[in-house]
Amino acid sequence: MEPTGPILARASLPLPTPIGTLDAIHLSTAMLWRESSTSDLVVATHDSALGIVARVSGFRVVGT
Repeated sequence: MEPTGPILARASLPLPTPIGTLDAIHLSTAMLWRESSTSDLVVATHDSALGIVARVSGFRVVGT
């Protein structure tokens, strides 16, 4: 996905814990992809902050 307006807008919203800019863009891309797909999406990360935000956002997380 191209980082378009909707992705960047969602990435700029407050999150339950601070994460980096690129992590926020990746997570917002996953959120928008999930809304338009029936497939299950798993977030793989070794970053504990991203893992927390992904879990709170309803994703299954592996790697942390």
